[in-house]
Amino acid sequence: MGSLETERKTTGWAARDPSGILSPYTYSLRNTGPEDVFIKVICCGICHTDIHQAKNDLGMSNYPMVPGHEVVGEVVEVGSDVTKFTAGDIVGVGYVVGCCKNCSPCNTDREQYCAKKIWTYNDVYTDGKPTQGGFSGSMVVDQK
Repeated sequence: MGSLETERKTTGWAARDPSGILSPYTYSLRNTGPEDVFIKVICCGICHTDIHQAKNDLGMSNYPMVPGHEVVGEVVEVGSDVTKFTAGDIVGVGYVVGCCKNCSPCNTDREQYCAKKIWTYNDVYTDGKPTQGGFSGSMVVDQK
């Protein structure tokens, strides 16, 4: 029988319905993959997009949702294939936390145009786990 990896949890401020009210929400983070960094969130800005998403103004919000895509954090752990960062580095996270890595935009450092990009929150990782944003204690994101 193999050993079970301890589930990493964090707490964020989540919208649970279109009221726009945020409340504490504890959830599991995905494991740090080969090209991922695990970061401790230092601060996160607020954008009007966060408010639109929390209030379902665009008609596509999934709850509970932890908004926040203007993130500054400290790298705590890096995946085995991470080349851009080491523990202790200060990093920023924008509105994209993943992409296909195979299309023309991805291969020319324009991941924001990838048809399979993964948004920082209100989206789903390729492993099926929902993305949650920077109004939280920590995040796991792709090194790009």
